[in-house]
Amino acid sequence: MTTIGYIGLLRQNPRFRRVWAAQLVSELGDWLNYAALMQLARQYGGGAEMAALIIAIELLPFPLWSPVAGMVADRFNRRYVMMAADLLRAVIVPGFLLVDRPERLWLVYVLSALQFSLAAFFEPARQALIPSVAQPEELITANQLTSLTWSLTLGLGGFLGGVVVNAFGLTAAFIVDAASFLVSFVILLGLRDAPPKPVSLDAPPDTGFWVAIKYLLAHPVTLAVALVKTGISIAGSGVWLLAVVYGQTVFPVGRDGALSVGILNGAHGLGALVGALTAGWFLRQRLNIAWSIFWLFVLRGVFFGFWAGSVHLWMVVVATVLITICGSLLWVVSTTLLQRLVPDELRGRVFAFEFGALTFAMAGFLWLMGRALDVWGWTPTVTVLATGASAFLVAAGWLVLMGLSPLTTLSAAPTPDKSLGEPDAV
Repeated sequence: MTTIGYIGLLRQNPRFRRVWAAQLVSELGDWLNYAALMQLARQYGGGAEMAALIIAIELLPFPLWSPVAGMVADRFNRRYVMMAADLLRAVIVPGFLLVDRPERLWLVYVLSALQFSLAAFFEPARQALIPSVAQPEELITANQLTSLTWSLTLGLGGFLGGVVVNAFGLTAAFIVDAASFLVSFVILLGLRDAPPKPVSLDAPPDTGFWVAIKYLLAHPVTLAVALVKTGISIAGSGVWLLAVVYGQTVFPVGRDGALSVGILNGAHGLGALVGALTAGWFLRQRLNIAWSIFWLFVLRGVFFGFWAGSVHLWMVVVATVLITICGSLLWVVSTTLLQRLVPDELRGRVFAFEFGALTFAMAGFLWLMGRALDVWGWTPTVTVLATGASAFLVAAGWLVLMGLSPLTTLSAAPTPDKSLGEPDAV
């Protein structure tokens, strides 16, 4: 099968091009916002626990709203759902400018919860829309490019966030974030809707969220794939908070460590970029996907061990790059498999379940890490080692799933859409 390149996909598929462009500008603004909020917490005396609480508040709306968001993505026009989320977020984000003293920090929590509640509707709609705007032969490249874009915006946005906050202050970052949602709205405004697809015989007529849960329970391979990102998040959540801790307190560079945090966020983006660039090659190899996923989880634990022994910032940068290469490969593989395995009528709800599960796990582990650092007295090194241990536990859990379900039958080779009727037979 001839595979299409990134430029070819963007040139020949204008509908996917608009979805991709909307993702690009909104995520770039999001990372500026993230950098600004981390510095805001630092500016008003917050420690690791406060930073973890902010991140957790940004994540918890995904599992809390996932039942509703999944049904909305399957019942309504997904483009309209994304546009509404963009427009409302553009209204909410400028509210962060009101936080100018410690007494108003409560606004950070409220506004973050509102902003990411809307993101909880945007993301399942975007993920479910991709197979509708990309042809089956374009799907690997489309997912690779969306993951690559996330990596680029993380690296560029995370680094620029540190630079912008360091040079221009918090106000500039929040203004750019609000503007990015407006640009995304305008881009999606010009997206043509596709004719409706025929209903899959495998998809039940029920439109409730729990039908997706029943579907996953009846298809254990698909359920296991849907939980891969939860495994990434259990250990991966440590990268976010530890980048802040190491950048601000262990190896600080710039105003309150803003530049070193930006460098580590940039390393995170670089690793995700390399992983996304190699994911297409990885998916096209004759590999046992189940065992490949296991070894990628194991390698993440090994690289966290390297991080724990770091004595210079550049060593943390190398560890972060290696950890996120593995995570990026896991992300693209699981996304591509899930889009192929799940009928279109259920994709919104299944992706909402997946994103809800991964963000719930991430929020919980972030809270535990914040408590460990600020309350239980753990050192950053001990916290990194514990994070690495969690990666090994996830690998062990995947081995258990391999024993309980026919995961070894998984294949990442391109398959026609007709296989949706028997997803566990791939």
